[in-house]
Amino acid sequence: MHHYTHRRVVRKGKRDGRSWRYTIWPFKQLKSPEPKSDQDIPAQYEVEIIKAAENKISHEAEKWKALDEKLKPDYCEKLSVRNSALKEFSKESEEAEISQREFDTAKQKYEALTMPALDVKWRNFWLLFLAVVEFPLNSEVFTIFGESQIKTLVFASSLCVGIPIFGHFFGQSIRQEYKNTSDKILMITMPIVTLSVLAVLGFIRSHYFEAVVNQHLIGISINPSQMTILFIIINVAIFFIAIIVSYEGSHPDKRKFHTVVNRYKTALKRLEKETAEASEAGSELKAAEKQLQRIRQKRQKSYESFLQSIQTIVDTGEWLVSAYRAANLRERMNIPPCFKAEAQIPKSPQESLILDWNCENVSGVNQT
Repeated sequence: MHHYTHRRVVRKGKRDGRSWRYTIWPFKQLKSPEPKSDQDIPAQYEVEIIKAAENKISHEAEKWKALDEKLKPDYCEKLSVRNSALKEFSKESEEAEISQREFDTAKQKYEALTMPALDVKWRNFWLLFLAVVEFPLNSEVFTIFGESQIKTLVFASSLCVGIPIFGHFFGQSIRQEYKNTSDKILMITMPIVTLSVLAVLGFIRSHYFEAVVNQHLIGISINPSQMTILFIIINVAIFFIAIIVSYEGSHPDKRKFHTVVNRYKTALKRLEKETAEASEAGSELKAAEKQLQRIRQKRQKSYESFLQSIQTIVDTGEWLVSAYRAANLRERMNIPPCFKAEAQIPKSPQESLILDWNCENVSGVNQT
């Protein structure tokens, strides 16, 4: 198309419209104007201009086709990623909504509970505190028995842990408004087992020191009978303190309380998990959408640039044809029929003017 410039076209129009042409001698020679005065088919030069424009359009169309063979698969790939991310986000959002409803229900039941007078964490803290406080006394007793260090630690630790635990089960059982068989068994066995263990230990200790007049405990001189009584009293006191702590820190319906609390905690953990997954899926969807829009805009702008270049070729072709006709008519007296008709315009390949966004025929693409 670059061969057909405005200057050349005007010169060609003048030359074709004249009824003479230059010769060596006699300088001018008559000839028939082109196109002929009665010609009703388009002028040959107009046909050449239109043909050149159409060839240029076909060349641009091939360039666009080659470019779009790279752009469309990239677009379809990003579309597939976006659709997958959208599907995952919808799934995670739905699960988060379900988790929210479950949490709201569990929270209502949790808030409707009558909480124990003593928080469960504080109850456990005081039970542990009793065990720790009791350990020095019991370790001293078993040391007086003459046992080795390892046995002393084992016996003292067992007693320190056992008494608060027994007191806990007993206090929790008597706290229940509706006592089942296990509660009743615990209420009977816990005091008996605890007092029996303390009595046996006291008897063993008295028998072991029956020939001893005085012993020293944490720097205080005390006889074996007094030591035994003090040992039993302190441990029984710790047992009753553990009962009170457990009673105040237990719910009247421990099974319902544990069920509601566990359901609330489970629902909260699930809600946090699903919310975090939905947030992550949302971020992935946002990134995928951004990548899709980027390649879509790139393809759209490339396509618009292609259309603009074709339109420029069409306008240039029409302009050159008009310039040829104007120059031709200025040199002649009559107007041939072919110039009275509307000038032809370059034809564009219609299939190249359609931007196809359908990715169904592209492998590995999910459009849903």
